[in-house]
Amino acid sequence: MRILLVSNLYPPYWLGGYEQIAEWAAEGLRRRGHAVEVLTGRGAAFAGRPDMHPDLDLDLEALCAMSSGAGIAFAPTLGEGLRRHVFNGKNYRMCLRRIESFRPDLASFWNTGFLTLSPLLAARRSRVRAVVHLSDVALNPFHNPHAPAFPESLRGIARATVTSLLRLARPLRFTVPSLFLKEKLVRGEGLPASRMDVLPWPVEPSISATEPMARNGAPSTRLLFVGSLIPEKGPDVLIDAFRRALAERSDLRLTIVGGGPRGYVDSLREAASGLPVRFAGRLERPAVIEAYRSHDMLVFPSVWGEPFSLVPLEAMAMGLTVIATRTGGTPEAVVPERTGLLVPPGDAAALAGAILRVVGDSPFARALAREGEAWARRTQGFDRFLDRLEALYENCRDGGSRAGR
Repeated sequence: MRILLVSNLYPPYWLGGYEQIAEWAAEGLRRRGHAVEVLTGRGAAFAGRPDMHPDLDLDLEALCAMSSGAGIAFAPTLGEGLRRHVFNGKNYRMCLRRIESFRPDLASFWNTGFLTLSPLLAARRSRVRAVVHLSDVALNPFHNPHAPAFPESLRGIARATVTSLLRLARPLRFTVPSLFLKEKLVRGEGLPASRMDVLPWPVEPSISATEPMARNGAPSTRLLFVGSLIPEKGPDVLIDAFRRALAERSDLRLTIVGGGPRGYVDSLREAASGLPVRFAGRLERPAVIEAYRSHDMLVFPSVWGEPFSLVPLEAMAMGLTVIATRTGGTPEAVVPERTGLLVPPGDAAALAGAILRVVGDSPFARALAREGEAWARRTQGFDRFLDRLEALYENCRDGGSRAGR
């Protein structure tokens, strides 16, 4: 099978989970004998790679720099707003050109943010069957809780225009990582439930192939946070909870892995001043895996509706005890009292109580960790994910519309 993978971001330019999964999927499908080419934004790191086509109208180095600086923002002009969020003629033409050159059996779209739906429309015009992987709470950016900068008087027209373009593009299938996200997109944007498959995100390939670290019965005092340092992820709530728990257990230690807008990160450092909290910054994958190995407990304090986060899944597969919040798709992986603990989002007192419960009951902590590890590796391993993805793509290539198995 010949697959054209289209994504706004692609490693080494990444900010979250979906772009990393896109790379894992591309590499895994190539190992299984499929031809995969990637169409993405511009980045010097792609030079000399014949499988990479950094031709889309998006500067990935600048985008990543904005994310770690004052936050992602584009010129607040109508023309720039149309080019980023409604329709981009260059991206349409670049996708048409790549389809004509590569002649794929299938186009796999991972995120069209800041690209617009124009590449998807190019696939429709070229009669290439398309699968759209959704990992956010909105496909139309004007339905997003954080709507793009755009003249207020024109937002309604822009939202309706993007909705019409999506109907025109009519991808064969959509995939989502959780039932929560499926229901939200069907209810909130009117996406067709009959053409939507739930395909949970996988445990990373290198973690799937790695044995978890054998852990002794000592208290789980080494806490870990992994994720973007933005308010939605709740790191401020975690620092508050950690301060409360530390008042009863002075042996607790917390490591925070991740990066974010400079001003917000500075405020977190100030809040953690004087506490045994280490800010490790943003780490590459091998270092993240090593962080899992050297800690006992993963705390995932997200306060928004996470579609389905990779971090608790990875931590479970590595044998950590997981505490998370009862939001979004997280409860589809973290089952209370079985594969982890769940607390209400934004509740620092409840989070502190859960931390103290885990630290104070080592047998209970290890039982949670063992069950989480078994579930993550048995049902969410990367090979299982790749089996389902491959079956879905082959079905779509053959013109079918049944759900992937």
